[in-house]
Amino acid sequence: MAEQTVDSPNPVQGKKRHGCLKGCLKGCLGVVVLFVAIIVYGVFTTGDWRSDKTVLKNYQPSPVIADIALKDTLTDRGKALLYRTDPQFVNVEKFREICVADGIEGLACTDTRKTTFLLIDDPEFVDHKYSAAAHEMMHVAYSKLKTDEKTRVNVLLDQELTRHQDDPHLTGIIEMLEEKKAGDTKYMFSELHSKFAVEYTDLVPELEDYYRAYFTDRAQVVRLYQDGGFFKRVRRIDQLNQEATVLEKKLTASESKLLALQAAGVTNEGVDSYNALVNQHNSLVRQYNAKATESKRIFSEIESFYRLFNPNYKSPEPKAEQ
Repeated sequence: MAEQTVDSPNPVQGKKRHGCLKGCLKGCLGVVVLFVAIIVYGVFTTGDWRSDKTVLKNYQPSPVIADIALKDTLTDRGKALLYRTDPQFVNVEKFREICVADGIEGLACTDTRKTTFLLIDDPEFVDHKYSAAAHEMMHVAYSKLKTDEKTRVNVLLDQELTRHQDDPHLTGIIEMLEEKKAGDTKYMFSELHSKFAVEYTDLVPELEDYYRAYFTDRAQVVRLYQDGGFFKRVRRIDQLNQEATVLEKKLTASESKLLALQAAGVTNEGVDSYNALVNQHNSLVRQYNAKATESKRIFSEIESFYRLFNPNYKSPEPKAEQ
């Protein structure tokens, strides 16, 4: 039998009908709640939901921050990323309280929402702020990359890393990070993202093009880093250590030859050759000791800064001279 339908009776007169009103209010409320949730999610995950244009219009940088943005040749995107973190310079006590003392050139730190710099008045090192600011801004930039873009950039960073396998400064930092961060690849890529942007010239073309979103003249940023009082000294120590390692190998080989000749007995005919080898060995010793002395002098100039951001820092044991 076909199912029959019954017509709805006419509504009782005088009884109010809600019609769409109640349902629409519920729907609108749901939209409002969703909108608020999106905003809250954006604030807590990115630290700031404002557009770059809004940040640039409303943020009033201090003279020192404005100078940093100018000297670092930041684009509008780069400026907005820096300004979002409301960068501040603080004294040693406050810096230790805010920043983790991990001993890795820790003159600044950021959590993507706040950037903190160690206030340095020493004219020999005050220029650290330019490269430190660019470095921390690039950490913020990396954190905001979408997944697909981050994957693409990581490939470029890997390519660039391969080109610098013999760089003692970079390999030393990577080894330190691997030890301290337990192989955290996200942190590693973020660090490479900052270091290549600020410290290295002649990058792979695709990576160079990518960095143009943040700097109008990245070569200027690298010059500021290379000429900076702090980082210039760090680089020189790395260079001296590398040169000393080469000399150590030569000294070992030279000493082995001398011992072998002594064991075999030096004939009258071989005296001149032996003495020449002794003079060569002594020259290598003098070169090695000169580099050790220079390295010690330079390190003494920056050692106080290591103590500033690492209160548990201890001076390394001096290496015995040859």
